[in-house]
Amino acid sequence: MLREASGPLEASISVEALRAAPAALVAAGLIVHALVWALATHFADSSPPPQMAIAIALGREWLLGYPDLPPLAAWVSETIYRATHSLFAVRLVAASCVALSGWILFRFLRRLVGDRQGAIAVLVMVSVFPVAFPGSALTGDLLQMPLLAALLLSWWIAVGEKNPNGWMLLGLLAALSLYAGPQGVVLLAVLALVTLLSAPMRAALGNAQALFALAAGLLIFAHAGAPRLLWLWFHSGDSFLAGAGAGITEREFQSPLRLLLTLLAGHLGFLLLIVLAAFHTAKSKEQAPVFARQPAAPSLRWSVIVVAILPAAFALLWLYLSAQNTRPQFFSSLLLLGGAAAVLIGGESLVLRRQTLVGSILLIFLFVPPAIALASSFLPGWFGDNRAANWPAASAARTFTEIFRTRTGRPLEYIAGDRIPAAQIAVMSDARPHLVADADPSHSPWIDAEDFKKKGGVVFWEIRGADVSPPLALTRKLPAFTAEAPLRLPWARGGGEPVRLGWAILPPAL
Repeated sequence: MLREASGPLEASISVEALRAAPAALVAAGLIVHALVWALATHFADSSPPPQMAIAIALGREWLLGYPDLPPLAAWVSETIYRATHSLFAVRLVAASCVALSGWILFRFLRRLVGDRQGAIAVLVMVSVFPVAFPGSALTGDLLQMPLLAALLLSWWIAVGEKNPNGWMLLGLLAALSLYAGPQGVVLLAVLALVTLLSAPMRAALGNAQALFALAAGLLIFAHAGAPRLLWLWFHSGDSFLAGAGAGITEREFQSPLRLLLTLLAGHLGFLLLIVLAAFHTAKSKEQAPVFARQPAAPSLRWSVIVVAILPAAFALLWLYLSAQNTRPQFFSSLLLLGGAAAVLIGGESLVLRRQTLVGSILLIFLFVPPAIALASSFLPGWFGDNRAANWPAASAARTFTEIFRTRTGRPLEYIAGDRIPAAQIAVMSDARPHLVADADPSHSPWIDAEDFKKKGGVVFWEIRGADVSPPLALTRKLPAFTAEAPLRLPWARGGGEPVRLGWAILPPAL
């Protein structure tokens, strides 16, 4: 509730909305966040960005795993693109993952700290990198966000509300998370630890009905997750963590120590909001509103704080011990409870000081990062940077598809070339050819060698310098072909020297 201190209370519009309709305020903020990011990335990237192109190009193969790519992101991206033929739809779903996870998180937190403090805990997360920065591709890291938020909610339904149905939902969500990446395993380990160490939560398993529901949840997990677990077992864990084969550039990978520093820096805006909103100064004469809630049990407070901190810490330790590097976005779903931890640490009554300044900073975090992403996308074309999203995928796809159809009388079935540009062409072509990654059938286990030889395709390579002949790596890995006259294609957004492509038709077997 909102109570008034001595003297007249001045409340901003956002505070009045928080008092009167916290759920509507959260929903509106999340929807605006998703739309702003979807529109910004749509206008920023003329061609599908690398991770989106790889996911859509490989998703059509419907495998349980791909090199360096957990399959769920590929399946969902392909399903959306096949149904809508729209890259914007894929971007909108990517941005909506953040919104959906925020809404599920609000549904979870309102059970713990009430509607108003739950809304505050969700809204301040817009200042946290990488949680509120979805980017332009639908990745497994993004898909884990609503999955893990729902997993938290189902865990609380099971142990906090002692509803046995929560165990079965938890089993299904845990199995689905296996198909998106390892974050779900990390969170489950922490939730199991917290449940075992908390006497009130252990009590949720103190009857036959709860134990039966837990057994049912484990059975659901085993049944739904077995195909993925078996695939990982027979492939030595390949594709459990996204790697370079997913379209992630080398400069995006960071060591565990650098990831720690990045995540700490990504919380500076969050800390700034907490300091400005919570701490009183002698010069501050503002009559600040106070949002109060019922006292939380000590076990609840430390449980949420532990779940807010330990998953990211465990993940960093695992990456360090296994000597693996990854992107900061890997931690998006493991840092969702930062706002909840701050609210619980803050006590039963939260004083919201400097309303106008805090509201302005929240708006800056809401609108400025996507605006920067949009503005920066127009620089590479003028300064000569070979930005992948500025690569002329649409014109190359149209040219190769039409020429192959005219020459052979058949639709283009296979496109071979460097992984990222070939994936972009495969996505933009109306024939939707199969991707022969890096022009090497041995790197593309979804390719049937006999079918590839029978139907033929197009191979291309980028020309740099005066030598227009195909690289020896292509001639050794592919059937014999005759190089055609090179293509000169302008960048999708213009600027810089045209892209020069060598290419050839791999003739279908007679």
